Amino acid sequence: MEHTITLWRSRRSKVLISQTKRCNPIRTERGGIDWQDEIFRTGITQNYKLALSNGSEKTQYYISANYMSQEGVVIESKNERYQAKANLSSQLTDWLHITADINASHGVRRGGSFASGKDNPIWIALNYSPTMTMMAENGNYNTDTYNSIASNPVGILKLQSGETMTNVFNGRVDLRLDIMKGLTFTTTNGVDYYDGKSYSFSSKRVGTKSGMGNNDTYRLMLQSSNNLTYTGSWNDHHLTATAVYEVTSSETRTMGITGNNLLTEGVGWWNVGMASSRDANNGYEQWALMSGVARVMYNFKDRYMLTGTFRADGSSRFAKKKWGYFPSIAAAWTLSNEDFMKDVSSVQDIKLRASYGIVGSQAISPYATMGLMSATAYNFGTNSNFTGYWANDIATPELTWEKTKQFDLGLEFSLFDRRLNFSVDYFYKRTTDALLKRSIPGYVGGNSFWVNDGEISNRGIDLSVTARIMQNDRFQWTSTLNGTYLKNRVERLSGGENDFINGSSPAAGMVDYATIIKPGEAIGTFWGYEWTGLDENGHDTYTDVDGNQMIDGGDRKVIGKANPDFTLGWNNSLSYKNWDLNLFFNGSFGAKRLNLVRYTMASAEGNSRFVTLADAYLKGFDKIGSSATYPSLTEGGNNLQPVSTKWLENADFLRLENISLSYTFPKKTTGFADLRLTFSCQNLFTITGYKGMDPAGTTFSNSSVDVDAGIDMGAYPSPRTFTFGLRMNF
Repeated sequence: MEHTITLWRSRRSKVLISQTKRCNPIRTERGGIDWQDEIFRTGITQNYKLALSNGSEKTQYYISANYMSQEGVVIESKNERYQAKANLSSQLTDWLHITADINASHGVRRGGSFASGKDNPIWIALNYSPTMTMMAENGNYNTDTYNSIASNPVGILKLQSGETMTNVFNGRVDLRLDIMKGLTFTTTNGVDYYDGKSYSFSSKRVGTKSGMGNNDTYRLMLQSSNNLTYTGSWNDHHLTATAVYEVTSSETRTMGITGNNLLTEGVGWWNVGMASSRDANNGYEQWALMSGVARVMYNFKDRYMLTGTFRADGSSRFAKKKWGYFPSIAAAWTLSNEDFMKDVSSVQDIKLRASYGIVGSQAISPYATMGLMSATAYNFGTNSNFTGYWANDIATPELTWEKTKQFDLGLEFSLFDRRLNFSVDYFYKRTTDALLKRSIPGYVGGNSFWVNDGEISNRGIDLSVTARIMQNDRFQWTSTLNGTYLKNRVERLSGGENDFINGSSPAAGMVDYATIIKPGEAIGTFWGYEWTGLDENGHDTYTDVDGNQMIDGGDRKVIGKANPDFTLGWNNSLSYKNWDLNLFFNGSFGAKRLNLVRYTMASAEGNSRFVTLADAYLKGFDKIGSSATYPSLTEGGNNLQPVSTKWLENADFLRLENISLSYTFPKKTTGFADLRLTFSCQNLFTITGYKGMDPAGTTFSNSSVDVDAGIDMGAYPSPRTFTFGLRMNF
């Protein structure tokens, strides 16, 4: 039985907090608001688990039940989950073995939407005026008169409510038949069922109108894998041959209805008939994947190992070119097992590895290759209603699998009687026929379409070092350091070296696009302006790249990238008698983040017309003159460029991701069970120069995650989590 209680605390930028506090004279005189204090809180999570396992020599079973209740660090957000698991493993006969796994859960998530962008309550809170009052005289939530953001962030969280209920069932049955010596047939069949219902409600007290929405999603996925394996040995030779046939099919059905201008808000989202206007929609999606795999593994004296694999995948997501073929080969040489190494005692377990293979990706929606139409209704006159259609996507029937060819070369070895273990790998990946989206010009209808376009390479080094620093009866200390150096590059696009593909728009009306796919540069490259300082009028100035004496689109250039050069993870496990201590650090170096949150807080531009960043006011040009970093508050037009080096920050960080301390009371001490007490903390501290909430957070999401990573629009923060746990084994 396990029981844990967790305290969540939001991790907010110390810079933002200190600057907010420096506005105290304004807040105390005008009765103002610290919006971060209003929307963030300390949340409590409780997690209870009861498990039972037993069995005989031939049959074993495991059953567990789990309940989790989690309050979010943002007000009005909460998750609840009930979960049950069961596992059965039995040798039914000498030739038949069965394994069955069942997992069922029911979850309820309450709270509004936290999609990244200008509608995100966190982004709104950081940009809302701190000098206003919370409530208006009519009892509604007040709005910022300096701002075109209509909704109060606290009102959004309290009155624009939402609830999502999910029922999930996963089942898998595995049958293994021993046909004859060395020949085994295994069939694994599974089902994944998902039933989700989401409800939303918005009040006129916080917006311009009331509204509701109900959405249902049903998904059923069936999977079948059939494996025939032969294993044989003769003298010093060992051979394993495998043939696999797999089929996966998925069906998704959706239905939704929305209503606006409710007759009464008392019914919430439950009575769409109370809405003066209604809109309904439904959808259907189906896809299937068929695969065949052949694999042969050969081993000679545990010295020489060779593996060859051929895989064929057929996907319904593609129209004409459904099939992709992906071979691979791998070889390894264990030098330490050679006769000439037997007298070498200083180095152990030396192995050389090399591999080459091709893998495929079908990362598109099931009907992305079809020419799809969209519809909308228009009113003409007093009683006439017409439906109009337009081409939403262009058909791309020739679209096919994205292919990635990868070469790996590795070395592993141990020193000091295996107390120090090293593993180093060089890898080179080259993606061809990359699945990318190209934009359609607005003058011919707009939107986008999928293409197999260009080549992308990734090369780098993986390094792993494990040290058993102390190993005795009383004290053990094991430390593992993993690091990866990665170089990403777009090698080619179909239009040549001057071709490019724009990223998505993170904030319509404020930023058109911030990233670009361009030959010679990394995926997620920022495409913007080079900031050079302030002029004599306190206005931002930028490099005139094209020399036309004005700042326009021709002055954009590569100003940074979102992908890090180096990432690391460092884990330490220490044990002393009944005490256990574990520390895990992770870090990232070489990445940039575009801090659009800080830009809007410091600029009276776009939706946000109130400067909420204290430094932008107290240390701006209007206060301290030419030595300032922040411009005059009268600045506008082309002088304000959010995608520039001024707002592009280093996102290097080193974080203590998790620290846990446990003590175990053995059964002979308690008299009834093994008792383990645990205290842990996640996200205890982060060392970084980044001025936003989280240098590693995913804050702007869309269909091109790699392309648009690194754009900070203020998403749900990473909490600092304190956990107290109790575990009893009877």
